[in-house]
Amino acid sequence: MKSIDHPYFGHLEVPPVDETEVIWEGTAALGSSEVEVRLWAEPSSGLDTGELDAFATHLAHLPALDTAARAAIREDLQQDRYFIDHHAAELDDIEVIKRLTREANGEAISADAFTAAMHPVRIGLWHLIGEAKARIVMDYTIDAAASDELLAVKMSRDGAVVSVDWES
Repeated sequence: MKSIDHPYFGHLEVPPVDETEVIWEGTAALGSSEVEVRLWAEPSSGLDTGELDAFATHLAHLPALDTAARAAIREDLQQDRYFIDHHAAELDDIEVIKRLTREANGEAISADAFTAAMHPVRIGLWHLIGEAKARIVMDYTIDAAASDELLAVKMSRDGAVVSVDWES
């Protein structure tokens, strides 16, 4: 179907052009902060109520998605510290890095501490046709004002982590 009225997202229409684009924007509460959310769709895909319902359920249970994303980030940073080390060297003058360095007490900033200091800035919901594995992308940063580099946690429709990618 080319348009749908959904209880969570309201009235949605498939984009009329040949490119995937945002068809809904909003925010979702996570703890005491709000995260920007964008719903993307392809012009040829139509809209699927089941897919939209799954997205709405994930947004209603955002802490569980955040927990899974943080576990994947922590594991990724434990295997490869370069993201941490890069930020510690390049952003050593921002408060969060100063605090993490101070708390490390002469040691390297731990993956656990760095992960805990990161926060989500954006969630992309990808309503796509075909077999794309990543349907939900949560973008995490250490400090959005100081750096445009982030870790994008890509998840399947059921919330299973597909990958963690360094993006800017």
